[in-house]
Amino acid sequence: MSYFFLEAYERVNKNKVEEYERMATAVDKIVEQTEPGMLIHTQTKVSENDHEVVYRWLEVYEKFEDFLFHLKNESVYSHMQKISDGILKGPIEVVIYSDWNEDQKQRCRQLPGISLSFAPLVNGYFR
Repeated sequence: MSYFFLEAYERVNKNKVEEYERMATAVDKIVEQTEPGMLIHTQTKVSENDHEVVYRWLEVYEKFEDFLFHLKNESVYSHMQKISDGILKGPIEVVIYSDWNEDQKQRCRQLPGISLSFAPLVNGYFR
């Protein structure tokens, strides 16, 4: 399989933004140090209103197994548990970009505790 990349959207309660950003910075530094297969790990602010701020993580992995390693990273797992307790307004939305066939996608769909979708590929290529 080719490179594996995704976008994860997190909707944060407006009154929890400072705490969330502090935690996100800390976990980002840990990921950088402990996950050599994570090639890109960037966070951007997508939108903001009176009630929430939406952040997007762009994550690019060398291969699918590096994504599985990320999910098993104890620091990432702990971070996810903490932000799920009143910081986020809802579940994390994960969109995966790939040129996989349905059998390959099924491998991802079977990951416990992960809610995800695949972006429909109209044009493009993966090396």
